[in-house]
Amino acid sequence: MANSIFKDKTLLITGGTGSFGHTVLKHFLSTDIGEIRIFSRDEKKQDDMRHELQAQYPEYAGKVKFYIGDVRNPQSIRDAMPGVNYIFHAAALKQVPSCEFFPMQAVQTNIIGTDNVLHAAIDAGVERVVCLSTDKAAYPINAMGISKAMMEHVIFANARVAAERGGTTICCTRYGNVMCSRGSVIPLFIDQIKAGNPITITDPNMTR
Repeated sequence: MANSIFKDKTLLITGGTGSFGHTVLKHFLSTDIGEIRIFSRDEKKQDDMRHELQAQYPEYAGKVKFYIGDVRNPQSIRDAMPGVNYIFHAAALKQVPSCEFFPMQAVQTNIIGTDNVLHAAIDAGVERVVCLSTDKAAYPINAMGISKAMMEHVIFANARVAAERGGTTICCTRYGNVMCSRGSVIPLFIDQIKAGNPITITDPNMTR
């Protein structure tokens, strides 16, 4: 089998203990990638992931390294950067109600946190960064969507700077709703139906 472009490379996943991080990690584990760094602020989720890897993928668990930190803290993200070739930036506040009630938290994580990640990546000479946005950034009507729309503008601005320097390639993709991922309403609906309770929807006229 021919070597892949990821052979012996290092991948960093911010927000790596979330639904997206779990899935990406499993896709990369058995490849010829050298190291996968999981960056997040929740030590319990990191510990759970570590034990899961040791139990289910003992032959590959050693290539996964864990970094406690927060994208809001520029130094903590810089500390995870040395030697990184590729980044999936998935760390975010994603739930609409949380961001609506605490919009400045969405600003600090989704907007300022993304800027911190991209500055650190450019300074460290990372080859490529993929940032995850959301379909709610298109014509946003809530704080979460607005923060993600602003995040996209931060990404574009940093991408221009990086392109002018001839360094890091930065791109952005809008990540839609994923059924039964963390924060999904579907498991709640399933439990309500099984219990014979009414489904708690916001408005009976809503279509999605």
